[in-house]
Amino acid sequence: MEIFLGVILFIMGTFFGSFFTLAVYRIPLKKDITHEHSFCPNCNHKLGMLDLFPVWSYLFLRGKCRYCGEKIRIRYFLLEILSGLVFVTMYLILNRHGNFFDINNLEFFLSFIFQYVTLVIVAGIDKEHKKINSSVLLFGAISQVLYMLYLYIVKNINIHRYVIYLILFVTLFITNQFMKKANYSIQLLLFGSYILFALGEKAILFVGILSVFGFALLKIMERKKYQKIQEIPCGYIIGISTIVYQIVEKLIENYYFI
Repeated sequence: MEIFLGVILFIMGTFFGSFFTLAVYRIPLKKDITHEHSFCPNCNHKLGMLDLFPVWSYLFLRGKCRYCGEKIRIRYFLLEILSGLVFVTMYLILNRHGNFFDINNLEFFLSFIFQYVTLVIVAGIDKEHKKINSSVLLFGAISQVLYMLYLYIVKNINIHRYVIYLILFVTLFITNQFMKKANYSIQLLLFGSYILFALGEKAILFVGILSVFGFALLKIMERKKYQKIQEIPCGYIIGISTIVYQIVEKLIENYYFI
């Protein structure tokens, strides 16, 4: 049963990974991400069923478009696999003690998925365009508000301090919207306020530490591309660091403190 569920969650994660590539490409272009049929960005041919299965389609088509022969970036394939592994990893962590289908675990997993979607899309867009997309952050904040209201109403969990963080997020969001010219520093502060609201103060500290290592690693790996520190897509590093923090924090909690 555990293996079967793990496989199902892996497949689900790969579909999310496929969606991320679509969203990162279309959102900056203000294109529809839910109703418009998928197409090859090189030849604009609409993709058929055989082209849309994550991981499998890439292997079956040997990493090329079936219609024009254009190579498909391998990072799409890797993102699909990594997303599948993230889903399986979180499942294994939550299933360590008790049952994955326990209401507390399911609540957390659902909340994690919404945060994961927000973080990956924001990070991906920043990697491509060096811009923090505020509309994606707003989606993440709204989903987190609904989750916290559920915890407050149903489980009577104190969320008052998060109201202050939400006010900070809303203030920065409005400021960013009214800026005549895009300001990357304000966008990063907005991203930070989202993380603070969604994950709390401890997350900011550890994400900051992880991000420093991430900056150094990216600088080493792509030193020719990023000649100056100002050129590094900071939101990309922060987003990935936040995902790593969430997984590690839950891993430590479930394996050592329960």
